[in-house]
Amino acid sequence: MKKLYTLLSLVGFGMAANAQITLMSTDMAQIGDHIIRYIDTIPSYGPGGAGTNQTWDFSNAVIEDTAETWVVSVGSTPYASTFAGSDLAMHNGAGSYLYFQMSTVNLTTTGAAGDLLGTGEIIQAPFTNFLQLQVFPRQYGNYFNDTYSFQAEADGAAFNVYRIRLTHSGHIYDTTDAYGTLITPYGTYDALRVKVTDFTTDVIEVKLASFLPWTPFTTVQDTSVSYTWHAKQEKLAIAEYSYDSIGNPKQLVFSTVPPPIATHVISNENSSTTYLYPSPATDRVCLGGNATLNGQMVEITGVDGKVIYRKPVTESCIDVSGLVPGMYLMRLTQGVSTLEKAMRFVIER
Repeated sequence: MKKLYTLLSLVGFGMAANAQITLMSTDMAQIGDHIIRYIDTIPSYGPGGAGTNQTWDFSNAVIEDTAETWVVSVGSTPYASTFAGSDLAMHNGAGSYLYFQMSTVNLTTTGAAGDLLGTGEIIQAPFTNFLQLQVFPRQYGNYFNDTYSFQAEADGAAFNVYRIRLTHSGHIYDTTDAYGTLITPYGTYDALRVKVTDFTTDVIEVKLASFLPWTPFTTVQDTSVSYTWHAKQEKLAIAEYSYDSIGNPKQLVFSTVPPPIATHVISNENSSTTYLYPSPATDRVCLGGNATLNGQMVEITGVDGKVIYRKPVTESCIDVSGLVPGMYLMRLTQGVSTLEKAMRFVIER
């Protein structure tokens, strides 16, 4: 059962001015993403305080382990038929998958499949009640509660029985209890902190023989508290702090996704500064600063590197109404040269 909970931790899941951000669906992971996170398994610090204008300094976190997450299409997984109503899946390279439904208003977990119990047996466990992970837009002060449940059944040979069945149900209370500045070894972020309290019940039943009914074996009730920090363009939570079963600090997981780029110094002969606004954008992205833009080209690429827009700069604002919401990179070019280091921007509607 421990392996199932480890899989669920996949989603625990530089603008450092203590500004409150608004988290949107466009800040979440998308199909094709590969996210690397590091784990400090011996945190000597707590999750910090709640409220406004907080500073959480985890810059001294120690890298003890690595967690990798791949975001893939449901159809590319071995269990697509069971989770046909899901929009995307995530896996950690070990053959087990989590499935999700994503919309502009929320992100929910629809189930899991693979070697969930660590016994070598493949189990498909669609959630009876889906678990809501995010609501959008998310801001400081938002809260919700949700119930969820799933069932997993496995061979019981390790327990000297025919079959064993776990029914897990939970009731979570999710509160965006703080905002401020988050500092990790990978940068400084404007962040929202979310506190999740999960009241769970695990009912284990056994079947002694194929022709006998299920018999209750044990029921365990537990309460867990975890904290996650969320930033713009995060893909998965930038940091996640959790406790062990007896309430001691268990680990801090932190992402290698860098802080969003809001401004950038363009290196040209005038040593001018060019930046993009507004952030996020809706239908227009504007170039600000004191750079001379005459004779330059603007090039916009998706996060996959494909060029989707390339035109001469004729005015300071560019029409992006034809682009779908998401993250993009903009470069300025002059002649045959590319002015280095793209500026990143996000479109939200």
